[in-house]
Amino acid sequence: MDCWSTADLPCREQFSFWKEVLCQNYVALDAVPDDTSARQRSFFGEVSAHTLSTINVTTIQSTKQLILRGRREISRMPSEVYFLNLQISGECRMKQFGREAHLRPGEFALVDSTEPYENDYCSERWEQFSFRIPRHLLLPLVRDPRVAVATRVSGSEGIGALAVSWLKSVNRNVQKIQSDEAQVGRQLVEVVAMSLGLQTNPVDTGTGTRAKKALHDAVVEYINLNLADPNLSPPKVAAHFGVSRRYLHKALEESGSSFSQIVLGKRLERCATDLTQRRERAIGDIAMRWGFNDFSHFSRTFKLKFGIPPRDYRAASLPFGHNDQLRGLA
Repeated sequence: MDCWSTADLPCREQFSFWKEVLCQNYVALDAVPDDTSARQRSFFGEVSAHTLSTINVTTIQSTKQLILRGRREISRMPSEVYFLNLQISGECRMKQFGREAHLRPGEFALVDSTEPYENDYCSERWEQFSFRIPRHLLLPLVRDPRVAVATRVSGSEGIGALAVSWLKSVNRNVQKIQSDEAQVGRQLVEVVAMSLGLQTNPVDTGTGTRAKKALHDAVVEYINLNLADPNLSPPKVAAHFGVSRRYLHKALEESGSSFSQIVLGKRLERCATDLTQRRERAIGDIAMRWGFNDFSHFSRTFKLKFGIPPRDYRAASLPFGHNDQLRGLA
């Protein structure tokens, strides 16, 4: 991993060095300090960079400034890439095509290097994880590339949460990724594309399989966290992740189980655990706790999965002689 920092330079050389670092690691850019006196005072900026196949992964932190890419910079260094900037600390306003994405920690947005853009780093100190993604990798996957830039994606829920988690993991482990660099890079692009809006028929594209796998894992995790919700349903989960019900079902089919099969199986497993660990609770209460609102249905499906009724399952886990005192908890 390569690193550049202004920390050990004389104050008068720091900002000019910083501009060279930006051009070397990103594209031709014009950096402007927050006021005219900034060139005379101490300026801090630091970049660490690592290549992941064809994607450049950097961590950048600095003081307040404005970074511009105009027509002059584009003509000086033409480059067909997207920059995905994930805010780690501080705030940034990313502007392109008349839109503005105001980023706070845990949020990201893209800009397209082929058109003018502006990044206004409005915090005294800030940090970002930045990913330079070749345009040809992301362009075919996104429904509307022009609308995708300068659009804020939040990591608080849904596909955005999956994308932010994945981006952070790649950045923090990039030095450990070796033989499977290309695969990890493709997965990164596909998860990002999902968060921005996939093409209308992503299931039919050659790269759709890994995107579906990423969605599958995220949906299973969401199910695990929401098993107690009796209204957990495909429409509710699809809406949470911003995908169609059809695409949700396609993603889950990769594992050989439907949405209802996954939910039912996990609810029954939670009930089985509670039957042995929460012996003071009535069986009906346990069933209701994990989303069952029909006790007959619960008893029937529990027996199908475990081979015995819930009462016998609990009794089998008890020490000899303790069954009588729990007869009233059915």
